[in-house]
Amino acid sequence: MADETKKTTVPAEMSAEEVLKKYDKESNTRDPEGFWGYVISAICILFAVFQLYTAIFGVLDAHLQRTIHLAFGLSLIFLLYPARKSWSRKKMNPLDVILAVLSVCATMYLVVDYDELVLRSGMNTQQDVLIGLVGTILIFEAARRTVGWPMITVALIFVAYAFLGPYMPGIMAHRGVGFDELISHLYYTTEGIFGVPMGVSSTFIYLFILFGAYLEATGLGKFFIDLANALAGWAVGGPAKVAVLSSGLMGTVSGSSVANVAGTGSFTIPMMKKLGYRPSFAGA
Repeated sequence: MADETKKTTVPAEMSAEEVLKKYDKESNTRDPEGFWGYVISAICILFAVFQLYTAIFGVLDAHLQRTIHLAFGLSLIFLLYPARKSWSRKKMNPLDVILAVLSVCATMYLVVDYDELVLRSGMNTQQDVLIGLVGTILIFEAARRTVGWPMITVALIFVAYAFLGPYMPGIMAHRGVGFDELISHLYYTTEGIFGVPMGVSSTFIYLFILFGAYLEATGLGKFFIDLANALAGWAVGGPAKVAVLSSGLMGTVSGSSVANVAGTGSFTIPMMKKLGYRPSFAGA
């Protein structure tokens, strides 16, 4: 009996880190030591300081705010997410360092030459187009590393549609756009990469994520479990209600279903199984 119980509970008692590494693509990152560990920590601190500063004292011009936000994000993605799963998660790959530097250069170009870009809006030079192309490719690669090929495939379909408009049938047809025009629209306006989603991310989403990370680091997950246990632990079916309440509370700050399972499920699922709930029901 004891052996059987042990066999059924061990998988559910995986550590939060193991659960995230196995099931959450976004958390499967590098953990470099030494110099690069300090570099990444410094970038993260500067990122947080920038976001908090603009949140307190007012955001910059929309394009500048979004551009700097993207510069931090891209550099961290290339330093933290290996291009391949087989690459070492303790050592930094030189290619990723190069891509991180390129991403900063491609985005900071919009900040340094901001006034000139505004003056020649719609009349971008070949240099502008080249940098816009590099920046767009880097964004595609960053998205591939973090969320995988499905989103990239959808984006590429729409890019192809922009070029193939004259050859499309019926109501799907349009005049088509030139290469320079497409890159300029994607990279140098607030209707492409630096559109509303980037604006929301650079002003609100990051702050909520930072707040959630702070709460998780301070042990708020345990507080949510204790609170849910106090509210529903006494009722009929209490363990199941505790699991639902604690997961709901944890989800309000984590924003990740996998992190939610790692934070509360590693405790509530074994508890429910121990009290007689079917493993499939407890894990649901």
